[in-house]
Amino acid sequence: MLQIRNLHKTFNAGSINEKVVFNDLSLSVNKGQFITIIGSNGAGKSTLLNVISGLIQSDYGTIQLEGLDIS
Repeated sequence: MLQIRNLHKTFNAGSINEKVVFNDLSLSVNKGQFITIIGSNGAGKSTLLNVISGLIQSDYGTIQLEGLDIS
């Protein structure tokens, strides 16, 4: 199971170019479940996958995979 709780990510925090990508995003995906992530350009699809994979650090929130904290 993949479980995301209260994920928050902002780029350029505190600047005029501040962009809040996620504000308390929560998601649960059960083992064997199939989901699709859709959205327009700049919606945060790639950022979400990069945060889940560990390529980008979130500002706060937790990500658990099979009960292990991977955030």
